[in-house]
Amino acid sequence: MRPMRVLFIYKDVTLTEPMGILYLASALQAAGHDVALALSARPDFEARLREFAPDVVGYSITTGFHPYYLALNRRVKDMLGRPVVAVVGGPHATFFPEVVEEEGVDVVCRGEGEETIVDLVEALSRGEDHTAIPNLWVKENGAVHRNELRPLVCELDRLAFPARELLYDYDPYMHDVTLKHFFSSRGCPYLCTYCFNHKFNELYRGKGEIIRHRSVDNVLAEIDDVRARYPLKFVRFLSDNFTMSREWVAEFADKYSRDVALPFNCHVRANLIDAAVAADLGRAGCHSVLLGVETGDDYLRNEVLKRKMSRETIVEACRYLRENGVNVYTQNIIGLPGETFEQALATLKLNQDCRPAFAWASLFMPYPATELAQYAVAGGHFDGDYDRVFHTFHRHSVLRFDDERTRRRLTNLHKLFGVMVEWPLLGRFARALCSLPPNPLYSAVFKLWYGYTNRRRIFPYPVGVKGFLAGVKRFFRKDEA
Repeated sequence: MRPMRVLFIYKDVTLTEPMGILYLASALQAAGHDVALALSARPDFEARLREFAPDVVGYSITTGFHPYYLALNRRVKDMLGRPVVAVVGGPHATFFPEVVEEEGVDVVCRGEGEETIVDLVEALSRGEDHTAIPNLWVKENGAVHRNELRPLVCELDRLAFPARELLYDYDPYMHDVTLKHFFSSRGCPYLCTYCFNHKFNELYRGKGEIIRHRSVDNVLAEIDDVRARYPLKFVRFLSDNFTMSREWVAEFADKYSRDVALPFNCHVRANLIDAAVAADLGRAGCHSVLLGVETGDDYLRNEVLKRKMSRETIVEACRYLRENGVNVYTQNIIGLPGETFEQALATLKLNQDCRPAFAWASLFMPYPATELAQYAVAGGHFDGDYDRVFHTFHRHSVLRFDDERTRRRLTNLHKLFGVMVEWPLLGRFARALCSLPPNPLYSAVFKLWYGYTNRRRIFPYPVGVKGFLAGVKRFFRKDEA
């Protein structure tokens, strides 16, 4: 078997490492293959592509970005001018594997890919048949081979740490930034209708435990490894629900506070936060959490979004966290299917009662394969044209509203939401302020308040002047992507 040359292609890295790609890369490296990363938005992309001369190119695609990557893949094949196997994975490919039928796509990888990508590349290396590998849809001679999913990886500790050097050696900013990202677990059991997890869980029913934790020792070993090789002053955990296991959090608090002692951020769910869990987070050194409020309207929250929690649960969780020195970043959705302006104002009021360090609001986007997108189509709120769905959710809504006044008011409330939560007196003028035409001033307020509070309250990792200016540039580059 000869080592294969595998190039992962990503548009650009602005603020967060492409962790899925880096996990796949480490699996391939452990199997003895040559792996590299290329960022297609960078000026050196074509030169890097030709110099590495890959046998396989891989893309991780999310909905909204899929037209870009499909066109890019056709261009990559033209630039190389020789046979190369194009593999598409990620959420869009998982839920829409029919993308394999697009011109230039050879293989689609569904679901978790560490074992699958190694099986595929090693079959290609040996010149063996690769059309029956689990998780893959493979196009061959005009036919598509559709294979079942393999079981989930149960023992996360046996996965190699992400191959961060592929990014950090390539991008000096990402090397030097002192905030870095980690996963402590995989999976989410909840059925929130705006999220893909419920569909993911359906796909994997009967194929292993959905919720899987790495051992605390394994997580700390990765953090130690990163800290030994790269600047690290602030840890951010990207797992969907950091506090899913009370026992895991308690053990983590003991060991992390003793052996790592760096401030960190994580995602939590209000119904999983009580006085004891909040105390463990505070004891561990948790600086901030992201907590989903989503909407202040009880019907929308519990019946439409299926969050199944009371406003009292949310307010109490925020109080427990504040009492333990943990800053709360609330997450909300404005412009839900059928939402009225008055219902959106209820979200504003609930956030004011929560007293977060920062209140974020997204404009709802009907991502395909989610129950809420289907609800929007069925209710006549969305025409089903997913090519109009944006990869960002802070521009404008693609939904239909009863009148343009409602659209305008919801769009403006989205931009002013954070400052109106911070200064409730300003919120008293919400109806008047949100009735004005959308304007650049409101967009500027949104971006500036987001940038200020994130840097000062949520992710206060140390940066110099040069690093700060580079981070600002990347933030706006992300907005324009």
